[in-house]
Amino acid sequence: MKKTVQKCPIAATLVWFFYAVTAVLLSVLISWALYSQANYGYGFWYQQLDIGAHIEEYGPQNRFRYGFEQLPSEQHHRAFEQIRDAVHQQGEGLADIHYTLPGRAPIPLLHDAEVRHLQDVADLIDFGCWLMLALALLWLPLALLCIRLGIPPMRQRMGITVFGVGAVIAWLAVAGPTQVFYQLHVWLFPAENEWFFYWQDSLMSTLMKAPVLFGGIAAAIAIGALLLIPVLYWLGLRLSKNIVKQESGHGH
Repeated sequence: MKKTVQKCPIAATLVWFFYAVTAVLLSVLISWALYSQANYGYGFWYQQLDIGAHIEEYGPQNRFRYGFEQLPSEQHHRAFEQIRDAVHQQGEGLADIHYTLPGRAPIPLLHDAEVRHLQDVADLIDFGCWLMLALALLWLPLALLCIRLGIPPMRQRMGITVFGVGAVIAWLAVAGPTQVFYQLHVWLFPAENEWFFYWQDSLMSTLMKAPVLFGGIAAAIAIGALLLIPVLYWLGLRLSKNIVKQESGHGH
């Protein structure tokens, strides 16, 4: 294969960097979107993380709601699914989620602070959907620009990759996954709205065994992203090379 000559090394490096970041972020968002359709694997994590026993322990301690621990596991699954559906529909219906005990009137699952937080989550999901669309539109043009400007040498690409991945791993290792999770909340959610809930104060938090469940969900999304990254990265470059070859052929 003929070696690509870089026409402008600095510009070529920057474009390649933005293309690589686009491929990574797009892979993460696609993995998230696909996993969300599987209810974030809640049925699997419910068993693996012993969430049923967790609800049995902390449900009776809840200071705002009562009796949730009396429900069968199927209704725990249903409650999580209703929350997932609502946050993926601009937060519509969050305040209408109820659970029912025998002989009792329906009880709202979420109190006001939880509804506000989940509305913030819904807004973030909406942003994620728009971001995924924007990245999908940028993906091939950036790959095409990479081919036209020339891809940086392997040593340079590996150096940038190792530095970027190393920085993330170092942050996780030094701060710890839980603190990283909390810091992301500080950055992503409005300061005026509560986002930290004790298990004794929140059926939402108890139902999700937060933040433990989110660690499992993040791991599953990361695995999916790791499988998608090389596919999107090389596919974009391959398609772009074919486009450039066709353009060259028409030029003769």
